[in-house]
Amino acid sequence: MCVTDREKAELYWAYAISYEKVAKRLVEKGIASQDDVNETLELMYDNLHTKDVQELQASPACQEIIYAYLKKRFPSNRRVSLTDIAREINKESPSYVIQGWLRSRNTIEFLRIWESKHNSDFDESECNALLETMKTPSFTVTPKQWIVRTKAIGLVSIQGKNGGTFAHPDIAADFHMWVKPGLRLALIEWVRENAGEKGDCMNL
Repeated sequence: MCVTDREKAELYWAYAISYEKVAKRLVEKGIASQDDVNETLELMYDNLHTKDVQELQASPACQEIIYAYLKKRFPSNRRVSLTDIAREINKESPSYVIQGWLRSRNTIEFLRIWESKHNSDFDESECNALLETMKTPSFTVTPKQWIVRTKAIGLVSIQGKNGGTFAHPDIAADFHMWVKPGLRLALIEWVRENAGEKGDCMNL
């Protein structure tokens, strides 16, 4: 059977995404180091050029890969551990990664929109106060501060063994794309392609 260059690219893209899941297990079992895994991922994504990614967005196979990835990693019926995701970036101090995400005004605005849509008790005034305080360079918002001050429900902070920061799948997906810019680019291009050439995706 003859495999076209496009089919090869689709298979490569699928492998690059699925490799991340396998690699995580290899690191957990001590079979591979996180540095080795990161290096391999960088090589794979570097070899898949931007042009290839853009061409793949119209491919039903690629669309299915991205859809399946988001649905399986972030199912709508349970919260996702941001701490576990952050450990892929900083194994020793995952909370620093989460705080870095919360340090962004864009993140807070995203959380504000989500909470306003899903939480009738969300405190807009406290959110505004936090945004003002964030103008101070040394100030950092922690998940617990955000939850307590704004009465947020999208994030949950659990102390003790097996604890950490957990989030609604919508929020977890945003956090994961923040720590994985390559996934963010692929998703944006897929949305743009499927919204057509009239810029409809800008109205989402």
